[in-house]
Amino acid sequence: MFKIISAETKKIVSKPGIFILSVLLAVILVLGVFIYKPTVYESKQFQLTGDTFLEKYADFNRGNNAGKKAESQTKLTAAIQSINNYVISPNLTQEEHIANLTKAVQDNYTAYVSCASNNAHQNQVDSNRLKLVNALTDLNTAVDNALINSQYGSFTLLTTTKNYNNYKKAYKDALDWSEISVEKANLRDHIEIFENKYKDNFYSSINSFKYPTLSNEFVQTYTETAAGTKLSILNERLNNINAEIDKNYQLATANAHNENVDLTDKMDELANLYVDTVDTYVNLIKYELIANAFSILSTSEQLTTMHLSQYSNFNSKSLLERYSYLFEHNKSENDFSKPLTIGISSNDEVNAYDYAYFVLKIFSFVIIVYAIMSACHSIAGEIKDGTMRYLAIRPVSRTHLLLGKWLAIILMSIILIIFSGIISICVGGAVYGFAGNPILTIFNGSLAVTMHPILMIGIFLISMLFELMVYSAIAMLVSSLFKSDLLGMTLMLMLYLVNILLPMFVPGSNTWLAFYPFSHLSLYALFGSSVYAVSGNFFNLIFGAKVYAGTHAILTTSLILILIIAVIALSIKVFKRKEL
Repeated sequence: MFKIISAETKKIVSKPGIFILSVLLAVILVLGVFIYKPTVYESKQFQLTGDTFLEKYADFNRGNNAGKKAESQTKLTAAIQSINNYVISPNLTQEEHIANLTKAVQDNYTAYVSCASNNAHQNQVDSNRLKLVNALTDLNTAVDNALINSQYGSFTLLTTTKNYNNYKKAYKDALDWSEISVEKANLRDHIEIFENKYKDNFYSSINSFKYPTLSNEFVQTYTETAAGTKLSILNERLNNINAEIDKNYQLATANAHNENVDLTDKMDELANLYVDTVDTYVNLIKYELIANAFSILSTSEQLTTMHLSQYSNFNSKSLLERYSYLFEHNKSENDFSKPLTIGISSNDEVNAYDYAYFVLKIFSFVIIVYAIMSACHSIAGEIKDGTMRYLAIRPVSRTHLLLGKWLAIILMSIILIIFSGIISICVGGAVYGFAGNPILTIFNGSLAVTMHPILMIGIFLISMLFELMVYSAIAMLVSSLFKSDLLGMTLMLMLYLVNILLPMFVPGSNTWLAFYPFSHLSLYALFGSSVYAVSGNFFNLIFGAKVYAGTHAILTTSLILILIIAVIALSIKVFKRKEL
């Protein structure tokens, strides 16, 4: 086997294709410096207005919700209230509350129909119409509060697109006709339209909404200040920051005329720490609620829900784990870089690792295409050239022959991948520098891991290798099936391009693409990069790491291994029966 791999490797190196590939990679490396224009991550760090500690202190503590401290407190209050919104009354759940409001609409609707049909006095008709409008408005408000809404820190529940759209359309049409002045003769027509077209969808949609149940312990942890709750921990941290600010305020006041005592930067630092501490808690609440809501939805419901909002089950769990880690370790978002993505820098400045990942993503396309072409030629090409007959008469089994050719392609690909990784990081460092914080990534949406950016580059290269192994294995099968290597290359390149371009034209969040095996070949996507790959950047659209509904490390790993083993086994079986 070793001799076959060695001979095949020498054969690959002796061909001009490897040199053409090297030149192409070098060109991409250089061009990458000019075309790499990512959206730079905007740091949440800020500077207070003023030139002295006392001026900045006054800016931080301004009243009327104008200062940074007041803004943070308002945001915190809204986030805590978003949990309290789930509990309508001590003995009434939100689902029961919605049901009661729905019944109120039905009762008012019945009264309105009866009034209009019996030709009642106009004042009575108007009165009943107003009651119906008010009942619809109350229900509309309650349902809106049961949907994802992250504005002003109010983080609420979610439902499916179909239900939400049906409800909105029914409500809008009902409201339109009930608010305008119409003649008695037209009332029945409007009622009939509402009844026939919208009423059934309206009520069935409301009744099929799903609501997570928040336990008393959950509510108490985030909303009460008893010892041991998250809110008590937050308050203790904020009190410590306030104490530090007050201590420095007294020091600054006592040394107001001493230019040697400059605490200006310290005030900015403490103000940022205060705001970051609150933001971490607010985001923790937000993703607790969203992850809690996703937990009760089936996979198909998650798919339609993802169309309604920017969130997915995987993303919400990842972000929940991220903010849980930050809260537990009392860290700020600015202490860590984001996972490497195509369209967005990992920090507030572009660094070598952002550039390297960008270039390597393009390299991956080129190297995988090269591996596919080599694999397609390895069997069909040599049969066409007649060289396969000379190999077949040697005392080597066809199983070893095929495996040796495939492993030689993998070996050469590994060399190319390692070389590409090293050179891209070196070029990136020379152009952008190596500055950057450790990356806080969430593996599989459930495990927080901090790592050096180079380690994440390494994970991406391993992920690239596994993806290459899948496509090259399929190419070996195609090469064994067809006598023409050109036909095999054409089919394989079409398959590869289709798999790349599908997400561009088919929204994977709400289609069968989530169940398509080739959508789950990226191990790298499981390390959190997909969560932040939301830029409209062209390259991100094509190459960005994507995670689909139901994605899990076990699923992804199993699919990759099953595809490789099954396809190689089938290739061997076909090759054994092939006439040379």
